[in-house]
Amino acid sequence: MKRVSCLFLVFSTLMVGSAYSADATPGFGSNLGLQTGMRESSVSGPFQVPPKLRGRVDFWKDVFAKYGRNQVVIHHREFPQVVFGVLDFSAEAETMNDVELERYKDRVEKETVLSMKQQIRQLVNGEDPSTPFQESFVDKMQTVPEGSRSYRRLLDEDLIRTQTGIRERYAQAISRAWKYLPVMEQIFTSEYGLPKELTRLPFIESSFDYTAYSSVGAAGIWQFMPRTARSHRMLVGRYVDERRDPVKATRGAAEYLRLAYQELGSWPLAITSYNHGVGGVRSKLRAAGTSNIADIIEHPSERFFGFASTNFYPEFLAAVEIFQEHDKYFPEVSVQPPLRLVAYPVKKPMSTSQASRQLGVPLESLKEANYALLDPVWKGSAKIPAGYVLQVPVQHTDRMNEVRTPEPIKSRIVTTSSGEGKMYRVTRKDSLQSIAARFNTTPEHIAQMNRLTTGDISIGQVLLVPRNGASLGGQSARPDAMVEAITEPSPAQSVEKVTAPTKKTVAPPPPRTHKVRKGETLGSIASRYGRSIAEVKRANKMRGSTLVAGQVIRIP
Repeated sequence: MKRVSCLFLVFSTLMVGSAYSADATPGFGSNLGLQTGMRESSVSGPFQVPPKLRGRVDFWKDVFAKYGRNQVVIHHREFPQVVFGVLDFSAEAETMNDVELERYKDRVEKETVLSMKQQIRQLVNGEDPSTPFQESFVDKMQTVPEGSRSYRRLLDEDLIRTQTGIRERYAQAISRAWKYLPVMEQIFTSEYGLPKELTRLPFIESSFDYTAYSSVGAAGIWQFMPRTARSHRMLVGRYVDERRDPVKATRGAAEYLRLAYQELGSWPLAITSYNHGVGGVRSKLRAAGTSNIADIIEHPSERFFGFASTNFYPEFLAAVEIFQEHDKYFPEVSVQPPLRLVAYPVKKPMSTSQASRQLGVPLESLKEANYALLDPVWKGSAKIPAGYVLQVPVQHTDRMNEVRTPEPIKSRIVTTSSGEGKMYRVTRKDSLQSIAARFNTTPEHIAQMNRLTTGDISIGQVLLVPRNGASLGGQSARPDAMVEAITEPSPAQSVEKVTAPTKKTVAPPPPRTHKVRKGETLGSIASRYGRSIAEVKRANKMRGSTLVAGQVIRIP
């Protein structure tokens, strides 16, 4: 009975209009032009907010930094800066458990939206505004193209949307971000010559959750899909997923954004492509007849992108502005100190417990610095593969040289796959020639796949080999190649003998060439071969980026 009364109070309050007061509405006046003049961008450089997008950007700033998980904003789906009301469940959250609260919120949201639609229906049927909500609604809808004619479409196309605030989650993102932001900014600015503001994208992609997986399979703070990650030279497999390595994934993101910028010609479009794809953005530009992102997003009658892609660039601009003054928006947040790491290439397979023991690093500290290693490795059912670059917290580096003793090698096939093939671990009797014969390829091809400048290989080294070759014993290799327990070391094979490297020599692989086809660009060719534009230009001694169909270029 008590909750029924509470529900009634919510609706009675809503209907008299207090939910639509200036305090409850996230910063939007009745006129979008007036609102644009009220908030000026504090960000200089290429990411200043266009006047047309100011209202939309401010909406997302409020969702990120003003409203929390117990507040729900009711707004226009196509023009989210048009806010119809805000429901606040803070009082109920103090007395209800999580399950009760979610059920209550869901019921109130649905009944509130239904009440709104019924009152809008009266306006569509020609009745004059007679409730505080109707009067507020008519005033706010003056800023929507087509004015009153858009009322019916609002109902027919179900354009009333609810958005729960995420202030608490965003505060956690602000705190976490500092662990890697210094090195991320250095990668973007020094290594790739890109604006440092681009490193704010993870705020809207993953909230800087390094272990995040999306419902469609994207992973890490940059939310790479497996195929895209592999095209940027990240391993994605059962034991190692480099999409979760903030440093490796940041380089992949920088490479992607630089290529997207070169293909599309502007940062707003390149950033939008991070959500919609370069080809998808290009097709929308043709449909819109313009490359101005503000004109496309705020078009009066056409929605060229879906909701997520339409709002992706405005959300990014909101993240940039919030971070610019994060201490103002989140004064209570204590930022985490930068994670100072030293890279250590693992030469021999070893368990995480062995690495932890020899380094004197608590297992949790080691795990925090090596998100790319997946659960089977941390649970002990698999080992850190040879060739993996272990990140060691700098305070433990005084014992790094002690990580040398290998554990017995139990399998030759490492259960990590990539887009080009699978990973093979070198054993004592292997040579580049014997591995090539095993997988129906040539030593030169394997050397080329692994960027070997010589034919030298070592026991325990992990090599990329063709996916569709033959496996041991003449058995066909499965496409996704997780062949385990191939051979155990013989009793006569001591640890000392296993650690002695066996080297073979083979001529370096011949250079690759590519014949330019019509429509290809330097960026698309570099991406195809997993190289940067700068590398391709250096290999061909090019000053500019112009290519001609039929031209043959060298691929490094």
